[in-house]
Amino acid sequence: MHELHRAEYLQALGVTSYMPRFVLPLAPEPRQAELPPTEAAADESQRASGPLPRSAAQLVEVPAQPSGAATPRPAPQPEVLREVGDITRETRAAPRPSELAPPRQEVAPFVLSCWWLGEELLAVDSREPGAALPVESLFNNIVRALAWHELPREQDRLRWPLAENRFAGPAAASDARDTCSSWLEAASARRPVKSIWLMGAQARDFCSPVALEGPAGEWNGTRLLAMPSLSELLREPARKREVWQLLRANYPEQTRVR
Repeated sequence: MHELHRAEYLQALGVTSYMPRFVLPLAPEPRQAELPPTEAAADESQRASGPLPRSAAQLVEVPAQPSGAATPRPAPQPEVLREVGDITRETRAAPRPSELAPPRQEVAPFVLSCWWLGEELLAVDSREPGAALPVESLFNNIVRALAWHELPREQDRLRWPLAENRFAGPAAASDARDTCSSWLEAASARRPVKSIWLMGAQARDFCSPVALEGPAGEWNGTRLLAMPSLSELLREPARKREVWQLLRANYPEQTRVR
């Protein structure tokens, strides 16, 4: 491929070609690029005219004329130096502003309890290990109030981080969000449900596949509800009224007075 074809390819790709007018400092010796055969004569005349100038100052120097020369060559005008300076300023890379990385948010290890109730519900609860609270009994009471207590049930538990390393520092919140939200999406694809409850801060912040602007939302046709964890409801019983109002608003058929 000769030089003209190379330049055409670069232009088609949107790459700007730049050729200095003199040898730059610490640059290798220039060599003549391969040109089409039709331009061989022009190539020879260019090569005979002399080597590439070593600096910008040589562009304004009047070359010595051999004795007996018919007509002296005109000296370049001072505008040449200004042109070279303009090219240098345009091609000089502008200093990029320093980009400060956002502070790394760390998250302490946590445990999530998960319940599947048939095709109706996937509940993800933020647990407090070692609290010894009757969270199972409270969840069973909520399920019974919705008349879902006879549905087939499966239970699982998700720990973060997935692999504990006592020599490593706290994990990043972004890693926990990526892992837990991916787990929830995979679990929903494997066992589709109509509703997903995100109970507690860890379940809401790290498992939600979409950002929730309020206590209720929707994702791929699935109802999303954010509510306090079972442990929070047991520690603050007054918040049970808040949860019951949320359930009545979203499940009017299941919560109506029979």
